[in-house]
Amino acid sequence: MTATATSKSPSEILLLGHAASRRTRLLQQACARRGLGVDVLGWNAFIAAPQRLAQQLHERRYRWLKIDSPGEDADCALALRRLGWRLDGAAGAPPLPLLHGEQAAQPQWYAGLNALLDEVDAALRAVAAPPRLLNGTAGIRRMVDKFYCQQILSAHATVPRQLGLVQSLQQFEADWPARDCPRVFIKPRYGSSAAGVIALQRHTDGRLSAISPARLDARGRLFNHLRLRRYTARAEVGALVDAVAGQGAYAECWVHKPRAPAPHQGHYDLRVVAHAGRARQRVARLASGPLTNLHLGNARALPDWLDSATTAALEQQVAAAAAAFADCHSIGFDLIAGRRGIHVLEANCFGDLLPGLSHAGQETYDDQAELMRRDVH
Repeated sequence: MTATATSKSPSEILLLGHAASRRTRLLQQACARRGLGVDVLGWNAFIAAPQRLAQQLHERRYRWLKIDSPGEDADCALALRRLGWRLDGAAGAPPLPLLHGEQAAQPQWYAGLNALLDEVDAALRAVAAPPRLLNGTAGIRRMVDKFYCQQILSAHATVPRQLGLVQSLQQFEADWPARDCPRVFIKPRYGSSAAGVIALQRHTDGRLSAISPARLDARGRLFNHLRLRRYTARAEVGALVDAVAGQGAYAECWVHKPRAPAPHQGHYDLRVVAHAGRARQRVARLASGPLTNLHLGNARALPDWLDSATTAALEQQVAAAAAAFADCHSIGFDLIAGRRGIHVLEANCFGDLLPGLSHAGQETYDDQAELMRRDVH
């Protein structure tokens, strides 16, 4: 697949992404409104021939490079997992295509992505005048590794209490400070969009219960669904935790999410996009259960009920958290604004897909296009 341009004039911006993605279309449209052209180098083409990036940077003097999400493409996901498998010594059978909703070989996927980010770094070093990166490779590596990301964030902002890596339910229970923290989240180290997340609770009588969109099939394969399921049998909880932990997982204490005021229903957290270190677009994600991700069918609303003091504290925490990733201009943060202050739950290097949500009249891709326009002209 060759690069495609959005205008007849030479393009100043190169996007490493998927040409058919909604993300690509929205950035192209925002740039076109400002007279900027965008070329696209497809992830699949880059994986097949990493030298294409260096060649393209030599042929064109781009001012900006945006590395977009490699997700939402089954062929790309398989290629990344197979690349990581080869880098890990090609032990065992090669990764197979995933069934719909299946979650597997996540460490191999991350290893493959890491290797391609190395190729990006090498291509940038090979040109005399490399483009600026909207989000740098170092920041992307840190944010995609969710466990490492939380360690970095904890030095800059308030995060939930971290409980370390999880190898199995048996190991976690031995280390679990359940008296202080009876409810926890177990999260995949390389996951996204609540896939594989488990809300786990130890009751006062010693029973365990869990809520998760994850399921195990009869062969023990892990799948994600759009509806949450509650688990109460210890054997089922253990099997689920062990399956998620087998692909890399960590645990953190469960921070209470405040209830949204009427007429809204349920508890909420916030997705806030930081642009150039400042809080911009923001949305409340409302749910009756513990997971608020919008793709699970949860409601969204503008958090106009936040008072000025909370808003100021929120913006301060976002700025502090963004400072942990100084090479990144666009970061999506998940936060809780509760009675105990602002907690940063997660940082997302590809967290800018919030169509229709604006701040001061600008959507996320408008902010990015305007930044690149000022630098180009």
